[in-house]
Amino acid sequence: MKIAIVCDTHFGARNDHPVYLEHFLKFFEDVFFPTLDEQGIKTVIHLGDLMDRRKYVNFNTLAEVRSRFVKPLHDRGISPHIILGNHDVYYRNTNEVNCVQELFRSDMTLIDSPQVIDFDGLPIALIPWINKENEQKTLDFISSCKAPLLMGHLELMGYEVQRGTASHEGMDAETFKRFEAVYSGHYHCKHSKGNVHYLGTPYQFTFGDLYEPKGFHILDTQTRELEYIRNPITMYHSVEYDDTKHDYYDQMPDFSAYSEGFVRVVVRSKTNPVMFDRFVERLNDSKIHGMNILQDKDLGLNTEEEIDASKDTLTLINAEIDALKVENPAKLKQIMRDLYNESLFS
Repeated sequence: MKIAIVCDTHFGARNDHPVYLEHFLKFFEDVFFPTLDEQGIKTVIHLGDLMDRRKYVNFNTLAEVRSRFVKPLHDRGISPHIILGNHDVYYRNTNEVNCVQELFRSDMTLIDSPQVIDFDGLPIALIPWINKENEQKTLDFISSCKAPLLMGHLELMGYEVQRGTASHEGMDAETFKRFEAVYSGHYHCKHSKGNVHYLGTPYQFTFGDLYEPKGFHILDTQTRELEYIRNPITMYHSVEYDDTKHDYYDQMPDFSAYSEGFVRVVVRSKTNPVMFDRFVERLNDSKIHGMNILQDKDLGLNTEEEIDASKDTLTLINAEIDALKVENPAKLKQIMRDLYNESLFS
């Protein structure tokens, strides 16, 4: 038996912006469901944060998710098991009120308490978001449940919240050392340490995802091997401009691959303003959603320094905090990260 594992879909993210919702659902229509059809997969486990907004739902987002995610699951006879994430619950100290129960109670199997489910002879421990109300019950379950694998929506210390930024809060990963493998949602970059594997988001959310692998996983219950299915669809792109090396009058790059996306233009050298304007105009004509132009002075760099186009907002913030030499930089970074994420995904 094969099980598709996906997490952190965050339907409704970026203030329910239709461009992002279309990007999310395109992954399911063009990558996820075709793969499940090809491999005959009838079981899906979602590791939390199905929806993005904790307090309410946008009706258009809900309608699109129902018709392009929930209905295709139902039409294929696929059984979805949804583990609650922190974005799925209304209150911070209890999982009692949640979006799966209120919006999809007849369409999905809700995992709102720790439990072991047998999938074709393989028992898997499933645990929802851990909060004050269920913490002790969950810890007791973790220490005694009979299952080699555990899946959940975990906040663990020492793992990367975003690439290069480790969390200094959360549970100790030693709590889960008795398991053969632990698979989790919550942190958005795909990475592993020890027996714990954060599977990452299925698609891009910000420019910080520019070079991050995105996709979903398939677990074989017989071999316990995990296959990674890469999502080839991207919405963030980076292109360099340097008119000391290229004559853009003579040969303009093909920008068609950037259509329906967001583009970061890294200006290495601009000696001909008219040529640059033509470059930008042609890029806009390729039907992109937005453009961000970075030059030496924008990044505070000397002309001799290398521009890293992959740097996202949090990376730059963390660098500034390091330069400040404050008493507790880790705590300040955590506060800034929470504020930043709240602005994007709340």
